[in-house]
Amino acid sequence: MVYKYILKIAFIYTGTILGAGFATGRELVSFFAKFNNMGIIGFVLACFLLALTCISILDIIHKTNASTYKQFMYNIFGKFGIYIEWFNICLLFILFSAMLAGGGATISNIFNINEMVSIAIFCIITFIALIFGKNAIININTILCPILIIGGILIGIYLYFKATPVFNSNIEVIASPFIYTSYNAITTISVLFAIKDIIINKKVIIYSGLLGGIFIFLIGLFMLLPLVRDYNIIYNSSLPILDLIKNENSIKNVYSFTVLSAIFTTAVSNGVALENTFKQKYNVNSISLKIIIILLGVLFSLMGFSNIVNIVYPIFGIIGMFEILVIIISFLVNSSIDK
Repeated sequence: MVYKYILKIAFIYTGTILGAGFATGRELVSFFAKFNNMGIIGFVLACFLLALTCISILDIIHKTNASTYKQFMYNIFGKFGIYIEWFNICLLFILFSAMLAGGGATISNIFNINEMVSIAIFCIITFIALIFGKNAIININTILCPILIIGGILIGIYLYFKATPVFNSNIEVIASPFIYTSYNAITTISVLFAIKDIIINKKVIIYSGLLGGIFIFLIGLFMLLPLVRDYNIIYNSSLPILDLIKNENSIKNVYSFTVLSAIFTTAVSNGVALENTFKQKYNVNSISLKIIIILLGVLFSLMGFSNIVNIVYPIFGIIGMFEILVIIISFLVNSSIDK
């Protein structure tokens, strides 16, 4: 029974992080591939930080008696909780918008149709999933996350053996793992809080966090290696992985489903978390709230997928490092007290 919860939480954490930016390779290019071999080391560090952050978040959720996300934020940050909560909501909304943009770009890339029509199709599918609320997070991630893991590893292995060496270096390599961990981990807080009833004990907390970090490491490493070596080809691409296989239709079609799965799991997780947060704050009609969230997400997605990843993500990542640091320190302090 315990192992079932460990897998579910690990899949949910992994599925929430492996969104459009990760599965398409855009995030990996922006934060790691451009730094060549140092970027690979940075990614390994980021995976360790993601595992530690997941364990910290789960532990605090398990120990708190908060019934709402707002109360949970106040328990951690005191009077600053209101500002941290709204910062998290804004970041969650930005990532949700990025998933809509990424979903539209991917569907457009697969079927060669207008991108706005593609976004509309993706929004309709996402809206249907949001109707099922928390169960959608659990079930969709449990079903699709294994596909993401297998698909990411296989495509990485395939591309690695047909790549071309390239070298690139930048002093930003030191900050990238922390920025990447920061904005990704912050968006998982409300998602993990929404499934707090399956965080049943310390064993579940430790092993699901570690397993989530391992899943992200395995997928990311296999995908990152060819991106590092082919950086000169895909550095400016919105969909780097898909562009590397654009002339190989059968492989492209199979992996495109993996990309859409990754985008869909993150979009649903973020969408449900946003809806729950606003319902608790304002008691808004559920269907109306879903429509408003999606419409506003579409408007923001017009900024463009690459621009959101390259410009907005780092800004929120830098600001959010304080929040993640507080959460990790709180976990370490409480753990030492418990001993």
